[in-house]
Amino acid sequence: MRVYRRKRRVRLFIRRTVICIVLAGILYIIGLGAAASIGKINSMLPKTEQTGSSGGGSPPSSASSIGQKPAESARSDGSSRQSSAESAETESKANAPAGYFQDAVLIGDSRTEGLRNYDGLDGATYYAAKGLMVNTAFTKPVIEVGGRRLTVVQALQKRKFGKVYIMFGVNELGWSSSETFIKAYAKLIDAVKKAQPKAEIFVQSIFPVSEKKSSSDKVYNNRNIASYNRQIQEMAKKKGVKYLAVNTAVSDSAGNLPADASVDGVHLNREYCAKWCGFLKASAGERN
Repeated sequence: MRVYRRKRRVRLFIRRTVICIVLAGILYIIGLGAAASIGKINSMLPKTEQTGSSGGGSPPSSASSIGQKPAESARSDGSSRQSSAESAETESKANAPAGYFQDAVLIGDSRTEGLRNYDGLDGATYYAAKGLMVNTAFTKPVIEVGGRRLTVVQALQKRKFGKVYIMFGVNELGWSSSETFIKAYAKLIDAVKKAQPKAEIFVQSIFPVSEKKSSSDKVYNNRNIASYNRQIQEMAKKKGVKYLAVNTAVSDSAGNLPADASVDGVHLNREYCAKWCGFLKASAGERN
């Protein structure tokens, strides 16, 4: 009896062992099949670029591949930035067309002289001189035309222009009153209209001076310049000519000329002359 029981236990043990081995084999085969399926699926998926570089090269572009348009990045105000192509198209539309300034004359003092030296407006004419003011535009022979020295008003009578840009005011800050300046400016506008009856006339605001210059001078400071600009804008409106707030193109957040914009705190350097030109080109593009 004992022998029978022992043999039965052995048979059960062998049977269970065989079952375990068979099950293990089945599970192994299933595992191999699953691995093969996953590998096949992965091979069908698109590969992505690495997010870093092992060498000293440049980091990868935000676009995953050539020809793929990068997603627009979100701004803090919730709107999206323009793509580079859209920005270029917008800039192209905003800028003045080629040759726009060939029939333009810019009238002013030494600041306008500086713009002429920068020469950022192709083909423009400059009737400008150091120290020139709204009253001496009638009396000071500083413009050479045909070998003769003429005043600005006289020179305007010798040639026709399609556009006239005027900037005066910084030298006149020391005048006895702003009313005297505005009356003289209005008189000059009338003379320009008479000499150039078909021209568009643009009166430009006065540029600010640097914070250092403004805080150290009782006359040539940005408080007085801001007051003059308000009066110039009102005068331009009454005279029916366009006012251009070019000061906004070169001012910092406090309304001063940035310290790096000028050597003396008054006259623009090359970089800021380019900003001035950019404003004039953009304003021309908006009208066309």
